[in-house]
Amino acid sequence: MAGAGDETVFTGDSRTVTAALKALRASYRVVTERPLDVRRTWLDSADLRLHRAGLALAATSVAGSPDVLELGPVDGGAALAVPDRPDTDRPDTDGRPRLLADLPEPLKEPLGPVLDVRALLPFVELTTSVVTGALLDDEGKTVVRLAHERPDRLRLIPVRGYAKDAARAARTVRAAGLLPDDRSTYRVALAAAGLDPDAVTEPAMRADLPAGVAVARVLLGFLDELEAALEGTIADVDTEFLHDLRVAVRRSRSAVKLLADALPPALVAWAGPQLKWLGDLTTPVRDLDVHLLGLPEAAARLRGGRPEDLQPLADHLAAIRAKERRALVRGLRSARFERFRVRWRAELEALAAVEDEDAGPRAAEVGLAHLARAHRRVVRPGSRITPESPATDLHDLRKRGKELRYLLEIFSPLLEGDGARRGVKELKGLQDVLGRFQDGEVQAEAVVAMAEAMLAAGTAPAVTLLAMGEIAAGLHDHQLAARQEFAERFERFARAGGPPR
Repeated sequence: MAGAGDETVFTGDSRTVTAALKALRASYRVVTERPLDVRRTWLDSADLRLHRAGLALAATSVAGSPDVLELGPVDGGAALAVPDRPDTDRPDTDGRPRLLADLPEPLKEPLGPVLDVRALLPFVELTTSVVTGALLDDEGKTVVRLAHERPDRLRLIPVRGYAKDAARAARTVRAAGLLPDDRSTYRVALAAAGLDPDAVTEPAMRADLPAGVAVARVLLGFLDELEAALEGTIADVDTEFLHDLRVAVRRSRSAVKLLADALPPALVAWAGPQLKWLGDLTTPVRDLDVHLLGLPEAAARLRGGRPEDLQPLADHLAAIRAKERRALVRGLRSARFERFRVRWRAELEALAAVEDEDAGPRAAEVGLAHLARAHRRVVRPGSRITPESPATDLHDLRKRGKELRYLLEIFSPLLEGDGARRGVKELKGLQDVLGRFQDGEVQAEAVVAMAEAMLAAGTAPAVTLLAMGEIAAGLHDHQLAARQEFAERFERFARAGGPPR
């Protein structure tokens, strides 16, 4: 395996490793140190942002010593090694870093753009007993270093000026039955744990499935995503767990609403209110998260104030969030939520298991019909919006656009070609404009309401109120800019055409 010092790695079984070491002793004096236990724990976000960026971050401890954080490519190569400095105030029990702010300074720059607000969590671990040593020549000089990662990997590390000995040692161990192993230690750990982060799962939506079966399978996927985010939301590991949970709920609500004709009416009548309750339960904390996450950028844009002027606002938001989070956690731990989760899965699994070939129309027929209808529900009202149209028209269009987007995500396996991809791209651009328009209005109103509440409570100094006024004005300007951009964005979307028929 190519790596630091052009080292090579070989693998086999314990018998062939023993044979290889014996063969090396025929040509060199082999000296070894006592075995050391090496524990490597690779850290990543819940959505594997580091892996997707081609990075691997390992917390490595040798014989129980403090962790060293090693950041390098997933397939091996030079790594940036930084001693970790555990902080007893960290929320995790073993002292490993969680959020970007917890990392040593040298790691913040390369990981910041990748990790953003997500927390690092243990992803895969590998504990090995490692025997290090060296090959000495007749003069007692070290010509090759080695590391036996028990039981079955032997690493040869060349020493400068002794390339011939490194090549000779490699030939010797290969002749003894060891095979070159080009996997990084990270890849070895993944294989040992039976994990394949790059595996492509078969889409739940297939054109030939009965529509009801396909929709049930898609909804089961959304339920899996909801449950995967549940514990992280309750533990408040990072703000994206709640966001992921809400996305799963919104997608489920849209699917139940828009594809009701493919589901049993009684199930639709029950699930709709339950999903709405769950959406309402999660809204307050997420809205507060958005405000808190946006404060640093808002503070940096202040012209008439200083970033520290917004600290009372941050404290106010944090206090409200703590109260709302308690209500959120109670709801997610409630008997109502557990009953919903159990019944929803049981109902969907029963629907997804239907094997009757005559069980209604196929997914392709239903999907394309719904996509065409949803596309018209965006194009027709959107084409009537003028600069004088009320804000509610743009808000309504945003909702219709989200419905079309969710349908496109659900039925994406049925869509092919550059035209479909272009249509999705232009819809995303239109949604971005409509989202900025909506957020500008809603967030500006929320800032004004918070200023009034803080003023009434006597917790807002004058400089804070002035800074909040500047933020509200800036949000209003963003809303106006989005409004001016709408016509061009909508025209591009409309020109892209609708989904294939």
